Amino acid sequence: MAPVIFQTLPDILSFVVAVLLLQVSAILLATGRKFLRQASFIAAGVAGAGIGEKLSLSMFPEFAWLAIGLGLAMGVLLCYYSRPIAVGVALGYLAFFSSTYLVDIADAQWVVALVLFVYGLLLTDIAPTFISSLLASAILILAGIWLGVPTSLLFVVVSVIGGLRILAELLPLKTQTGAVKRRSVGIRMSKSAAMNN
Repeated sequence: MAPVIFQTLPDILSFVVAVLLLQVSAILLATGRKFLRQASFIAAGVAGAGIGEKLSLSMFPEFAWLAIGLGLAMGVLLCYYSRPIAVGVALGYLAFFSSTYLVDIADAQWVVALVLFVYGLLLTDIAPTFISSLLASAILILAGIWLGVPTSLLFVVVSVIGGLRILAELLPLKTQTGAVKRRSVGIRMSKSAAMNN
């Protein structure tokens, strides 16, 4: 098991964090957008703690634990005050570290992180189903890399699972009477547009 984010944690705590990330990913994949708010707090906290640790290790290694705690608090506070920015930061951070293990192209991780940051920033409130599947997939990839799963297999499996989750939200749902109704895909309308319909 090679820690991807927290190098200063002992092995047992590193394993606990990886299992926690797997659980958050499973909850997001199972419930869709229902627990996006809670999972975004966890993901933004982990991203903040990871950023704090990286900055601390490059400047003041003796204060790594303090930097992890401050980064965790800053990520959670950011999510509390602006969830789209926090989800964008979490997606960008998770994508940056996942893509360093998946892609061998120089500076590709910066492009992937920027694209997923913009997705999280712009689409968190507009398409929460898509963002929850994307966040769950990013967390699952990071936790799988952390636990030592082969990256090519992991990427294919996570892509299929994330795609099936989005597809399950878009397919019609049969009710108990046999009638078919469409599921809400999570696109929010403004109040004036909703009143006109």
